[in-house]
Order: sequence, then structure tokens, then C-alpha cells
Amino acid sequence: MKRQLCFCLLVLLTFAVPAAFAGAAIGETFTLKAVTAFPKNTSDNIPYQIWVETVEQMVAKKYPGELKIQWIGGPEAVKTPDQVQAVQRGMVDICYTANAFYVSILPEVDAMKLSEFNPTEERARGAWAYFNDLHEKRLKIHYLGRLGHDQKFYLYLNKPIKTADLTGLNIRVSPMYLQVIKGLGGNPIVIPLTETYVALERHVVDGYCFVTVGVRDYGWQKVTKYIVDVPFYRGPNPILINLATWNGLPKKLRDLLTEATIEAEKKAVARFEELQARERPLLIKEGIQVIELPRAEKEKFLKVAFDEGWKDVIQKNPKTGPELKKLLTRSK
Repeated sequence: MKRQLCFCLLVLLTFAVPAAFAGAAIGETFTLKAVTAFPKNTSDNIPYQIWVETVEQMVAKKYPGELKIQWIGGPEAVKTPDQVQAVQRGMVDICYTANAFYVSILPEVDAMKLSEFNPTEERARGAWAYFNDLHEKRLKIHYLGRLGHDQKFYLYLNKPIKTADLTGLNIRVSPMYLQVIKGLGGNPIVIPLTETYVALERHVVDGYCFVTVGVRDYGWQKVTKYIVDVPFYRGPNPILINLATWNGLPKKLRDLLTEATIEAEKKAVARFEELQARERPLLIKEGIQVIELPRAEKEKFLKVAFDEGWKDVIQKNPKTGPELKKLLTRSK
């Protein structure tokens, strides 16, 4: 009887240990399972790949064999809108995503796109710590950092405009840039990213917002005529880890992941500055024409984008929104 009881307890304890820590007690590797919001071979995943490479290099140098990141897939493994909740529940340990994909459960993350600073500057100003506190308290998730490429968004169209007025135009949107499209008079149409090509081809929408690097990944240059040369919101793309998983790692590995993330943030921004400089001429070569708005119209476009963006953040988050605005904007 005693032997059976001991066996049952052993089984319960075995299944109570998170997957990341299986075998860790006897000195084996901590394996962290990760998903990404984007398909494997798209440009959006380059910052994640930079992060994994940086982690692997640091592990090999400091703690060989003690930590491994296992990528289990992108949207085909866990649907993009469900990935952050999967991290919350411990189904996976890590996800690399976009802030727009979890504003429904943490509305403050929408402010990331409005930041006037790069990831390194945000850490120095206390923005990372503020966001991490929100993630840990509300979601039970540790906010490793903002791995995003830091590219600015642009408006792509199939009908030309001469002013900052989108009246009569249907624009494909995500929560990322809903406010600016509405503010400029456009009609926002919610369509999944992967269905954008067909929507453009069939004239369901007249345009969309996107960064420079990545348009060709989806083939959109074939069904796009214009790019409005007014860069606005940033693409932040956070990387998140389950809080219980994080707290269960040895301090030395938590420190390593923090150090690797800080380093990868810098590398990702630098890499995408190079890629963006090369990509614009390629889009023009494909036939996309650049629309240069008059200076006053550019200023109007940007004022609407940021005024509407902060208005929405503060309305939804009356206590935290103003604090985030202080952390993410330069004093005028």
C-alpha cells in the first residue's frame, strides 16, 4: 500500500512540473517552447531569429547545454490571436507577437506603436519596467522586451490621393492602425493578414497599412499601385514568456535571457534599417509609385495619427494611459 501511494505521488509530481523544466532537476537542459505570430519564412520573423541566435551564442559561451529554445511553429501551430493566451495558460512558454494581437486583454500595449523612442531608449526611460509590471500583474506574463524591427508604417493604396483625406476609401485594418484610418475619414475593413492579397485583387479594399520590409513576402506589390510617403506608427513586436516559467528558471538563465533580449533589440533595429534602405527601391522597381503629400498635409496626417492614437489609449486606460504618454513621448 505504501509503495502504491509513493508511486501515485511520484506520478502527480511528474505531471505537475512545467514542460520547460522536465529533467531540469537532474541537471539537464531547460527547453522553452516558442511560437511566433508570423509564418516561418516572412521578414517579420527576422527579429525572433536574431533573438534565438543571440540566446544560443550566449548559452554556448556561458552555460553550454543548459537552455534551449524550441520553435514549435507559427500561426499553423497556434492561431495568432490565441498565442498570448496560450502563454498565459502554460501551453507554450514563449511567443513572439505583435502588440495589436493582444490589445483585447491588455489595452495599454497599443501605446507601444506611439513611442518616439527605440527599445534601448525605452528601457533607459523606464518604459520597459512599466510595461513589464502591467504584463506580470494582469497577464502573469514576463515582458522580455520589444524585439520589433522598429520600422514605421506607411499607407499603401490603389487610388491616388492629394491630401490627408481618405473619404470614400476602404482600407484593410488591424487594431494597430484603426484610429488613424478612421481619423482620416477612411472606411476601416477588418480582414485577416493572409486574406489581404485577395481583398486587394477583388477590389474589396482600396489599400492597407504596412511597413516597408515584408510587402513582397505576401506578394502585395503585385496588387498595389501607390505608397503614401508619410511614415507613422512603429512596429513594436514584443517577446513574452510565461511568468511561472520565468520564475522557475535559475537566476543565471533569467539574466542571460534579459541580456540576450537587450542585445537582440539593438541588432534587430540595425538589421531592419539596412533592409528598409534596400527594400524601397525594389518596391518602386515593381511598379509602386510614391505619393508625396504637400508639407501641410503630411503634418495633418501625422497629427491625426498620433492625436487619435493617444486619445484612444487614454480613453481606454485613464490611469495608465497618461503615464505611458509621459514615458513614450518627448517633452514639447
